[in-house]
Amino acid sequence: MYEKRMRIYLDDHLSMIVGEMELIERCHHSNLHSELGSFLKQFLSDLRSQKEIVEKVFQCLDYEVSIQGQLKQGAAWLAEKIGRLKLNDSLMEYSDLSRVVELEAMMAVAQERIALWVTLNSLGIADVRLKDFDFSLILSQSELQLEELKVHHHSAIKKAFTGKH
Repeated sequence: MYEKRMRIYLDDHLSMIVGEMELIERCHHSNLHSELGSFLKQFLSDLRSQKEIVEKVFQCLDYEVSIQGQLKQGAAWLAEKIGRLKLNDSLMEYSDLSRVVELEAMMAVAQERIALWVTLNSLGIADVRLKDFDFSLILSQSELQLEELKVHHHSAIKKAFTGKH
């Protein structure tokens, strides 16, 4: 039962990371020449590395991404694309409200990713197959990313709702 649950858990989190990366890419493209854009560029690079670590965990546990996991990744990718169709205050262009909503979604997913690293860090103590990973470092990185997202979110709120930077 442990193996089945663990594979499902990792499938779910890998799918969330795929969706998160798509959202970050979109937001980065819309904020290229700003502090947020610079942060998102580095964030995306860090997240690619974190995705690779999850994939290495799959390998260490002798798991393959299941068909359901592949479908979940596809669904996460598609959900991000469909999310672009939501109406903010501007139908055809990126808006200050778009930025607020995107940052809120990133913060929510970052919380889930932090939970992943907490879980793997806890399991790494008991499962010798995970002994070569230092999940605490990745956890710290993810917590710092969330704090930075909060700072950018606060700025985005001010700009969207008060017109101040």
